[in-house]
Amino acid sequence: MPGKPFSGKQKKKQLQERREKKKGAQGVYDDDDVQEVGQTTSGDGDQGQAEILHVHQQPTSSKDFDPNRYRLHFLKVSPEEMKKRKAAARKPVIKVAEKDLEMSVESIHVKEPSLDFPKRPPWEFTLSKQQLEKQERSYFQDYVHSILTSHDAERLSYFELNLETWRQLWRVIEISDILLLIADIRHPVLHLPPSLYKYLREELRREVVIVLNKVDLVPPGLTAAWRAYLNSVFSEAHIVCFASVPAVSEETGTGFHHKQKKRSVKPLGPQELLDMCKEFVKEKVNLESWQHKMDTQDISTSAPDKHDHEESVAPGNQPNRQSQIGAADIGYGVYQRFRDGILTIGCIGYPNVGKSSLLNGLVGKKVVSVSKTPGHTKHLQTIFLTPTVKLCDCPGLVFPSYVDKSLQILSGIFPIAQVREPYSAVGYLAQWLDLPRVLHLPHPDIVAKKHVPQDNKDLVWSAYDMCEGWAMKYGYFTAKAARPDVYRAANHILRLAVEGRLRLCYAPPGYFDQKETWKTDPFATSLAERLEKQAKFGSSAALQEDSVSESDSDGNQDAASSGSGSDGDSESENGRDEGGRRHKHTVDRNPFALLSDH
Repeated sequence: MPGKPFSGKQKKKQLQERREKKKGAQGVYDDDDVQEVGQTTSGDGDQGQAEILHVHQQPTSSKDFDPNRYRLHFLKVSPEEMKKRKAAARKPVIKVAEKDLEMSVESIHVKEPSLDFPKRPPWEFTLSKQQLEKQERSYFQDYVHSILTSHDAERLSYFELNLETWRQLWRVIEISDILLLIADIRHPVLHLPPSLYKYLREELRREVVIVLNKVDLVPPGLTAAWRAYLNSVFSEAHIVCFASVPAVSEETGTGFHHKQKKRSVKPLGPQELLDMCKEFVKEKVNLESWQHKMDTQDISTSAPDKHDHEESVAPGNQPNRQSQIGAADIGYGVYQRFRDGILTIGCIGYPNVGKSSLLNGLVGKKVVSVSKTPGHTKHLQTIFLTPTVKLCDCPGLVFPSYVDKSLQILSGIFPIAQVREPYSAVGYLAQWLDLPRVLHLPHPDIVAKKHVPQDNKDLVWSAYDMCEGWAMKYGYFTAKAARPDVYRAANHILRLAVEGRLRLCYAPPGYFDQKETWKTDPFATSLAERLEKQAKFGSSAALQEDSVSESDSDGNQDAASSGSGSDGDSESENGRDEGGRRHKHTVDRNPFALLSDH
């Protein structure tokens, strides 16, 4: 008997159902995830089951090891909210005053007990692994349930819903003597929840150091203003400025900035951190090896021989199978300050603030993996900087708050690849930056000859128009209909903002009224000199590296030097000279360029 006609759409649906069924059989989707979230309240007061977005989902076939155990969990945006955002992206962008860029801690982190972060519940060594995990899971379910039932889910920011990731934070806090709260200097109060600071200082009595990372991306005067403001809010914390690859900071904090080449440059800030640690430890820990490492720029690391024995490990906290450094040295016992004469420094922060890059900068070489994708670090990692100093890298965690989701996307907290509706985030960015002028965007109506303006001032731009203009400028078109690929263009603009090439910098309260005063602040002047010195040192070292690499690849130093000017950087952005010919050393760096007709 002939089969029933089967359309391509039905076949696709059937294959999708089979894949979902197969994944469910392998244990990829966990029912505990849904139970942890519970009920959520919508803006109309109706209750419904919240949907979870599983970020970095990985296929698995092993029953012993689950690679999705430490994946990111966020609440999905509802279809109704998605429709509202798409409609708003079609409306003209309204510019806001520069004064609105001022941001305070109170405007970001609302003082409500229900928005506190989950703390590890009390436990005892007599508990079994199953009992401990059940206790923590029950506590975390109640914690998430209380948030979603007392707050509108649409107004809440993205925040971490995976218990395993919070367990990594608990673990780092328990074993660390000094906690580094790392924040991006472009919007630091977004990354500094007062509830975490209060818990570390008042309850655990740990030393807290706020690290303002990426200070080369903002003017020195703005860094000085943030430093003074944070000193007034977090009075017992110490503040250190850090930059993994220092560059001369420009006074214009906004605009389009060309991407810097990766250079072997000495980072800015390790010496200040070392001096601060010396004040904390006094004579209890010998930090001479760290100072010697700084003076000689030694990149070697070594763990002490006396840590060959295994320490007691709490139930439910056995080392993970995933890649980590020094896994035998993270066992938990009763906390002892500077145990065995070793200083343990924990790095805590939101995703994409540069925790792993800071750790690599302190060591002087790449020891932990880094990525532009938020949530790249899945499990805590430890490494001995010297035999008496141990560093601990924690996965990035997003705390619950009322922060605008678009701001979270622009700050790199939420993965751009997972953004289903990127246009509202582009519109949020366009409120502060003049994207049509900065990116030299062609207006879609002018290209389509629907509008012939007498003056560019009468052009009306929406977020969707900006994305469409960027798609036409960059050549992003759909495969079938050859229409501008607006979604791809929007993602590209967001990535430029996260990388710092489109710089959206917030300021502390009262900054713009005293902007000129902050430019001449002694700390700002000193910071500018240090950044300039480091950048010049990196440029001279880069020129030597380039000349050596060119002579080695070409086999003829004269031929390599003839294609470049005295400064070694005379080629254009596309790697061609004035005659349209591709530079010889550019071909060497990009072997696929040999396929070109030129």
